[in-house]
Amino acid sequence: MSETEGHRLAARLEYLFEHVQPLGRRHTLQEVVDGIKAVDEPGGVSLSVGRLSMLMNGKAPNPTVGTLRALADFFGVPVGYFVDDAVADRTMAQLALITAMRNNDVKAVALRAAAVATLSAHGLDVVRGLVEQSADQAGHHAEREA
Repeated sequence: MSETEGHRLAARLEYLFEHVQPLGRRHTLQEVVDGIKAVDEPGGVSLSVGRLSMLMNGKAPNPTVGTLRALADFFGVPVGYFVDDAVADRTMAQLALITAMRNNDVKAVALRAAAVATLSAHGLDVVRGLVEQSADQAGHHAEREA
């Protein structure tokens, strides 16, 4: 793995840590390692906190396909996210949208939108416009971060 590829992998891992936060906060390296070990199959991936730290810093040469697969499984992204720019771009856009929705308290917005939508056919158009606007903003946010 070249230095450029190492930094690309590091940036993509960082993006996952920033945007995949089911606990409402950033995962620790230990949580990721423990999560991977919890679902590990016999003879599977062995990932240490030190090795993950090196990957995060772009200093780990040649991660195995198994390591990339385990990280992808843990974060819920396709393994291609780490090696294919098109897959990474799509995945980042989806994660940005999820993050934007989470940050904008989508549940409250959705409930208000549903109430408006039941009042009239025009309400459905309003809700559709809001969803499309949110998706556009998330896409622009992902482009700026890329």
